[in-house]
Amino acid sequence: MNKKVSLGLTLSLIFISIALTVTITMTVSMLTYNNLIKDVSGRSGMYSGISEIDDAIRENYYGEINENLLNSMISKGYIEGLGDRYSAYMNADEYAEYKQLEKGTKTGIGIVAVFDEVSGGIYISEIADSSPAKLQGMSKGDVITEIDGTKVTALNSSSLMKELEGDKLTEVTVTFVHNNEAKTVKVARGFSSRTVYYSAVNEKVGYIKITAFYKNTAEELKDAIKYMSDKSISSVIFDVRNTADGLVPYATACIDLIVPVATEGTGALATAVDKNGNTIETFTSDSDSISLGICVLVNAGTSGPAELFACDLRDFGVASLVGTTTAGNGKMQKIIELSDGGAVKLTVAKILPYKSESYDGKGLACDYEVTLTAEQTDRLQMLSLEDDAQYQKALSLMTNS
Repeated sequence: MNKKVSLGLTLSLIFISIALTVTITMTVSMLTYNNLIKDVSGRSGMYSGISEIDDAIRENYYGEINENLLNSMISKGYIEGLGDRYSAYMNADEYAEYKQLEKGTKTGIGIVAVFDEVSGGIYISEIADSSPAKLQGMSKGDVITEIDGTKVTALNSSSLMKELEGDKLTEVTVTFVHNNEAKTVKVARGFSSRTVYYSAVNEKVGYIKITAFYKNTAEELKDAIKYMSDKSISSVIFDVRNTADGLVPYATACIDLIVPVATEGTGALATAVDKNGNTIETFTSDSDSISLGICVLVNAGTSGPAELFACDLRDFGVASLVGTTTAGNGKMQKIIELSDGGAVKLTVAKILPYKSESYDGKGLACDYEVTLTAEQTDRLQMLSLEDDAQYQKALSLMTNS
């Protein structure tokens, strides 16, 4: 038997429904309005302050204003105002150079170099096999004293090192000291930059230095791992000391080459969590892995993607860390392109590693704490392996494993 609903009850239900809808709508609207007003107030204060400075300058400044430079520095200052040293603004030229680095398409003569105050020259800390520099007789440890006839000094070293970069079909004249003998050669440019350098230490142990985690790093690491396999090497020393550049996705691509599928902990090589605690991205692994004894060399300059690399290898139980506590940068940065050709590298999330707690703000403590002197730390790239106590400790662990 069907029950009839009275007209009064029906109208009451309709009015209640309307009232609830209005209440919910008003609540959402008020929240949105409050957030909007808060945002507008903040922006209004910022724009007002900049406008006041701009008016004062344009009325009183004795000089010409470079509008492009001014806008670029305002943008840079905005990002610096966040107080986050891992976020950065890049103008169009800087971003174009960064994209070359990130993709592994930046070209030069095939070396990693740093100015050495002791020798007063540009020290070659790494050199790629088959590179133009290598083919001209240059080696790791050599010191460049002149570039295109200009003597290297502390003041001009940065600009002169730029002369070692460039496209194919161009060359640069380099004077360098090799085994106490000065040589001058013409070196072709156009060799794609590398981020992975490797060699066999002995019949059992190999050495792999990773200078950054860019798009090409995983492919280069594959080559390094194959080289170790072909040499029947059973243990590897990974060196990520003073390695800070790169992005988390490229670091996880490298980790994935070494570890098995992630089944414990977070179930992922890395989990990116935003400021509200929401997971915005996960980085998983496949079933491939390698069977090697591993030590990872780290120090206070090991930051960001390099810290994740070291942390995950230890979390999976395949590596020990040797050196000193790392930087503690457990955040993820994202590249946001701008309409003027520039870009912002912006911190967008905290990274949770495979098993460990976040190392953000505290760094990774080492399994084997080995310190260097202040002078050795400052000149790490010029330090011989024989004098490198951290490297020697890792070598001892790998040799005796």
